[in-house]
Amino acid sequence: MRFLHLSELEEPQVLQYRSAIAAAFPAITQHSDIIKNYWERIENYFPEQQVFMLDASDDILGFINTIPFSWEKNLDQLPDEGWDWMVRKGISDYDKQIKPNCLGGLQVIIPKEHQGKGYSKRIISRLKEHVSTSSFQYFVIPIRPTFKNRHPEIKMADYLHLRENDKIYDPWIRTHLDSGAKIIKVCPRSMEIAGDLSFWKTVVQSTIEKSGFYQAEGALNPVEIIVEKNYGIYLEENIWIYYCSDEKKLRG
Repeated sequence: MRFLHLSELEEPQVLQYRSAIAAAFPAITQHSDIIKNYWERIENYFPEQQVFMLDASDDILGFINTIPFSWEKNLDQLPDEGWDWMVRKGISDYDKQIKPNCLGGLQVIIPKEHQGKGYSKRIISRLKEHVSTSSFQYFVIPIRPTFKNRHPEIKMADYLHLRENDKIYDPWIRTHLDSGAKIIKVCPRSMEIAGDLSFWKTVVQSTIEKSGFYQAEGALNPVEIIVEKNYGIYLEENIWIYYCSDEKKLRG
């Protein structure tokens, strides 16, 4: 088992990488303007911050995409816009040549055939080591809980406390907490996707006749539709977490 960066991957591994991303998330997330407009720049600007774990046959077991950015305030003041904000901030800082002091996790993906083997914890551990030996002061992630789409009616602030058999219910929240992360807060507008009714009819796969909330497959929250304005918006809630040994960095 070994770790490589994006710039070190061969073509077959790049194809595995693209395929794993396409399979990992629901279709609604692929309509994100942030992903469409910035993802290529993330890979071009920060190839060394995209970390891949490979097996002895050089097949990808999992990977994490990250983005450096600068943050001088307390961590509990990280924006409600979460994931979208972090991407824009990292790209803007790079363009303005602002030195980053924070590493932001964008996604951790383990291909389905390799899930349940503890690989996500190994990748997280690798990034924690990287942060501890780099100029980054802390490592933050606006996480997307794995099972939240099963409970779109529950607000994230309540969902993150759900328990089952005396354990945190959501496996992704549990994985991070078991790996040493701490929860900062919910970021209620972490990903925003908006469009007209013709767009949303294809996404929610339903006839839209009146204003209200509609569910899209895989979405963590309902989509709000306003028929009178020919408009709908999806605001995805995520959870800001951090890996940092210095408690003062959370609340100053």
